Amino acid sequence: DSSNSDLCSQLQEAKGVWFTGGRQWRLVDAYLDTPIQSLFHAVLRRGGVIGGTSAGATIQGDYLVRGNPLGSADVMCEGYERGFGFLPGVAIDQHFTQRTRFEDMTGLKKQFPQLIGLGIDEATAMIVRGTTMEVVGKSQVAVFNRQPTDPDTEPEYEVVKAGQRYDFKQRRLMDTAEVQTADAKPADESKQTIESK
Repeated sequence: DSSNSDLCSQLQEAKGVWFTGGRQWRLVDAYLDTPIQSLFHAVLRRGGVIGGTSAGATIQGDYLVRGNPLGSADVMCEGYERGFGFLPGVAIDQHFTQRTRFEDMTGLKKQFPQLIGLGIDEATAMIVRGTTMEVVGKSQVAVFNRQPTDPDTEPEYEVVKAGQRYDFKQRRLMDTAEVQTADAKPADESKQTIESK
């Protein structure tokens, strides 16, 4: 129940929130555009952490991938296209390589070229601080960040492997010197951890 006073009280003090897997539409139906969704965002503003796995990862983007209540085969579903927006301008899909979802994300990007598409492999997570994503775990994240003005020779996506970082603002992998410089600066305390199991 999205108006549950106990949950609201807990979220007002929470330093972290974890979204489990399942079906994305259930999270939308329960929390989208409710006071609880506002409290989720308040956790981040206070410097807390938001994380999730599978459907709990997908819900964190602006655009909700595979939100159809009738099944997860459809990438887009009218009425179920909004996620919680913890990562503005982003669409997240999971189980990416394992379920061969590259063409799905390419199609989504053609429909919504302004979005950054993130495809997270199983047993892999991404940690986002500000405009930087670090990949951890066993595999990779595919970043679909090609823009309509990019030449046709640009690849549809870039692979970010475990241990690497990607700068969303610069739209590229960070080199070793940039990572060392970033590590020397005070960290942005608010972050999201998104994984695919």
